[in-house]
Amino acid sequence: MKTLVRARNVSLELPLDMQNLSAERASGLRASLSGSTRRYVTVLSQIEFAAEEGDRIALIGLNGAGKTTLLRVLNGAFAPTRGTVETRGRMQSLLSPTLGFAEQASVAENVYLRGTAMGLRRRQLQAAMGEILDFAGLRDRASHRLHTLSAGQRTRLGFAISTAVQPDILLLDEWIATGDGAFLGRAQERMRSRFHDSRIVILAGHGLDLHHTLCNKALVLDGGKMRFFGAIADGLDIYRDMVSQAGARLRQHAAERDPLLFGEVSGFVEKIRISADAIEVEGWAISDRGREIEVLCVEYDGRTRFVEGFERIERDDVLRATARKSGRFGFRFAVDGLGEAGPERLARELHVCVGMTRERLGAPLRMVAGGTVEAA
Repeated sequence: MKTLVRARNVSLELPLDMQNLSAERASGLRASLSGSTRRYVTVLSQIEFAAEEGDRIALIGLNGAGKTTLLRVLNGAFAPTRGTVETRGRMQSLLSPTLGFAEQASVAENVYLRGTAMGLRRRQLQAAMGEILDFAGLRDRASHRLHTLSAGQRTRLGFAISTAVQPDILLLDEWIATGDGAFLGRAQERMRSRFHDSRIVILAGHGLDLHHTLCNKALVLDGGKMRFFGAIADGLDIYRDMVSQAGARLRQHAAERDPLLFGEVSGFVEKIRISADAIEVEGWAISDRGREIEVLCVEYDGRTRFVEGFERIERDDVLRATARKSGRFGFRFAVDGLGEAGPERLARELHVCVGMTRERLGAPLRMVAGGTVEAA
């Protein structure tokens, strides 16, 4: 029987308990005695896809899209409110390596407790006990209670247990990238082995380069709904479009987690000057492949404004820094209608974004070290 993961019209609603008092009054003793109202929130809606042997699926979406929640539905931690999930084959999920540990139990006892919760048999765990403890570097602490371990030691133990047996179906919530040097090397080597030897893998995360390298399909989530399921290249393009159309803070967060998301766009804001009737901004930016930018916009106080006809400036210092012979990579513009704003707030909340089209804006440009925000 072939390995399979299939979701049919899967939706999930989770309870949300809220205090009966208004936000202004919901504090102190009155809040604790006011009671609560339970309502249900739809976190996943109409998810439908099928993964077959050989599939490596990148689960992609903005923060809060429902990626981890979907993995928990697939591994059975959450039962779908509507629809069905069908799986064939032994499944293992690396979502939270330390979930389910018992503080007062010994390290060895926790191997049995967590391993049993994973569906492993006692005989399997007995055979694997020594290797698990050695991999985690905890053989000399097998009889110690779990609460005596550091956070790093717990993570190592959880990872060693979770990857002790090769699964048919592997669910991953982020590729492991933390830990001390010696353990991280061993962990990544084991992760690669488990990844390549699994028949089906579903990998959530934000590293598009990793997804492009490892995966052949993409499942794109948008607000708990499935936006796309299909070829990895098409899925990554759809995700880039989603990020580009999101707010500046979300784009900045996405770019920090995945520096290659927007290509090699670079540049800085150098000066912000507040005059009586406008905000003047100066800086420079160069798009991917060394081209001049085509689109520039300002985001402030929840509003996005595209700047028409901004001044392009050829600057020798930028040409030297970017090894270009020519190009007007400097920019200068003025924008009004931002209301009253002091220098500190502008430095913190004014975002200048550039791109080649309005649909593909990059992350906000940073203020250059030593840049100025001043009032006229």
